[in-house]
Amino acid sequence: MMKDQDKINMEIKIGGEPIRLTVPFQNQELTRSVEEEINTLYATWRRSFPKRSDKGLLAMMVYQYASHYKELTVRYQEAFLKAEECLGKMEDLLD
Repeated sequence: MMKDQDKINMEIKIGGEPIRLTVPFQNQELTRSVEEEINTLYATWRRSFPKRSDKGLLAMMVYQYASHYKELTVRYQEAFLKAEECLGKMEDLLD
């Protein structure tokens, strides 16, 4: 069970905006990695779309990450159903 003392307060910056977070202590590196990845994408898109507002760029990024998340969620669900199907077939063979 995670206790409050197993968490750490952090501040990251996304697109120059500070964000305060409380994350599990073991997720510090993951959080910094996500911060770096997002800021790299932001910088790349800032160069590619110089006339876009910061708000517009961040909206595009939110869409990109949300679509990736949704795709992974669908794939996970499909894999889960396939695993259940295989387990059922294995159980039938063992009976």
